[in-house]
Amino acid sequence: MNEINYQLLQQVHQLKPIIKTQMIGVGTYLPDYKVSSEDLMKDIDTEKRYGMPYDWMSTEMGILERRMVSEDQSPSDLAVKAAQKALDSCPELNPDLINAVIFCGIERDMPEPATAHVIQRALGLRADHVFDVANACFGFLEGLKLASCLVESGMIEYGIVVTGEVSTKMSRRVVEQLKKGISKDAAKHLWGMLSVGDAGGAIIVGHSRSGKSGFMKFSQKSQSKHVNLCQYKWRDDGDVEAHMNMAQIVARGLKLNKQIYHETLAELGWDGVDWAIAHQTGRTAFEHAVNLHGIDKRKIMKTYPKLGNITTATLPMSFHKLKSSASLRTGDKIGGLFAGSGLVAGQFGYVV
Repeated sequence: MNEINYQLLQQVHQLKPIIKTQMIGVGTYLPDYKVSSEDLMKDIDTEKRYGMPYDWMSTEMGILERRMVSEDQSPSDLAVKAAQKALDSCPELNPDLINAVIFCGIERDMPEPATAHVIQRALGLRADHVFDVANACFGFLEGLKLASCLVESGMIEYGIVVTGEVSTKMSRRVVEQLKKGISKDAAKHLWGMLSVGDAGGAIIVGHSRSGKSGFMKFSQKSQSKHVNLCQYKWRDDGDVEAHMNMAQIVARGLKLNKQIYHETLAELGWDGVDWAIAHQTGRTAFEHAVNLHGIDKRKIMKTYPKLGNITTATLPMSFHKLKSSASLRTGDKIGGLFAGSGLVAGQFGYVV
């Protein structure tokens, strides 16, 4: 290649815009039914059966209550309501331009077809890229990352990432097991399963027109040797088989996230973040995350006291809360810190 052509290619490359993916709309949905942690513990009669105070979950975990679906509600029921609110938040967007629907909840409506197709049909969308992705509580960040790849590759212009979590259907089964009376040793691996709450969330992503806002970095690491620390599965009899080593899963997730956090900041060239949104299993994990990463407690969205661990819905719920505040400004840096059983941990850097 001669020198003139080489210089021309360099100039063309410099002129080529760098596509960034921006969160342009968000919607959330919460079931109406509220259940306090104290009422949940009283229903089990934890004081008599396990020597555990009725206020243990509210005082020790900081979870006061959670929302619960009815038995006939499916993940798509919550997801569709949240997605419709996200669409309503973008009145200038033609829905026909949304060419990806990604569902990322822990539970799906059914094994086949993908729940994303159920959601697309209900919303009347016409996307070609319609699929589910699952990675425990980390699923929504996984969905955002994939949607961003589609946008930045030029395959799509807009996409919607959506979830509907119905985790209390599992926790109800755990409550029934605890009410029957099991050993204290077996029970200690089930208390974390009662921390969950139900919620729906959706985020619409698209091209960042300015190129200055949007996702700047995704970081992620997995340690699959910890696969047994937190898991549940449905048995053939309709009951649930569950196990959660809360202390270890939280500690290992925090440790991995701390390692990634400093690497992410260094790669971004940031000395910190203006705001943070994070996965939340309760007060202990929340406060440890704040301390480990040196984040101002006033700058991180808190959802667990009134909603519990809403798993994949934590990300859209937290972003909605932040976006609705009067404090968010153009150019602010948002850090996302999330983890899921498996073990997987990861983050993102986002500029408003």
